[in-house]
Amino acid sequence: MKTLSFSILLFLLIFIPLSINAQSLNTDNDILAQRGSGIVTQGDFTARADKIPPAARHAALRDTGRLQNVLTSLLLRAQLAADARAAGFDKTPIVKNRMKLAAEAELGDAWLQHYVKTQPAGDYETLAREYYQINKQDILSSEKIDVSHILISTKERTKEEALELAENLSDQIKENPALYDELIMSHSDDPSKTTNNGRFFGIKKGEMVSAFDEKAFSMQKGEISPPVETVYGFHIIRLDEHYAPSPMNFESVKDTLIEGERKKHEDRIMQQYIGSLTSLDVQMSKEALEEMVRRQVEDSDMESANSGAE
Repeated sequence: MKTLSFSILLFLLIFIPLSINAQSLNTDNDILAQRGSGIVTQGDFTARADKIPPAARHAALRDTGRLQNVLTSLLLRAQLAADARAAGFDKTPIVKNRMKLAAEAELGDAWLQHYVKTQPAGDYETLAREYYQINKQDILSSEKIDVSHILISTKERTKEEALELAENLSDQIKENPALYDELIMSHSDDPSKTTNNGRFFGIKKGEMVSAFDEKAFSMQKGEISPPVETVYGFHIIRLDEHYAPSPMNFESVKDTLIEGERKKHEDRIMQQYIGSLTSLDVQMSKEALEEMVRRQVEDSDMESANSGAE
């Protein structure tokens, strides 16, 4: 079978629309990929792709790195299974039972997802509006800041050289804060300064490296920090603006709240269904329980004896 590199596959994925009906082109038994004795069919890959949440599936199938990982994993499992069958290992009683357990787990998971999806949907927008009305005082925008920085990089300098220069610039700024913007353009090693003049707008917590983030969010408007060390070097930070969390209108959070209500609705259905199953009486005889214990004790003793012999 002719093989394609993943770079060629990427090229194909860009131009092949995912809306094509695969059944019109291939049957489930058509070979997608083969390595050694391992074979992955179109049906195999479709079954694996079906486990990716629908909302993320399109992006996942366009991500060649993830696609390669999935296909590589499927091929490895196929190769291992092929070797196991060739050795007759799949016929051993314990392995047959493990295969049965794996099949039942997959079937049970797939059925549970199907059951939840086929139940009547809720009026999610109404539920979302009700949730918003009750909790709107707690539904706030994220805290944000506008910051500027001068970066003295350690990429081309030693740490000591970078710190010395950063402290020198910091001293100049203390004497004359009006020099700050000029020093950004003349000394900062951040290449983005040519387009943003060293300024970043609407930054949320966690979007910058931790030391920068921690210092910037602790500052007052107009304050200029001493040198702050990060993996990139030393930063002299100025807080230009601080935006406190503020109430958000319903339309700005509508989609998120609707998705949250849908998830809660589906979780309720799932828990109710599972509860209806686990509330049933368990039927097990004393003899069956004793046989299970006997088997497990014997197996454990045998494993201990074999371990001691080694």
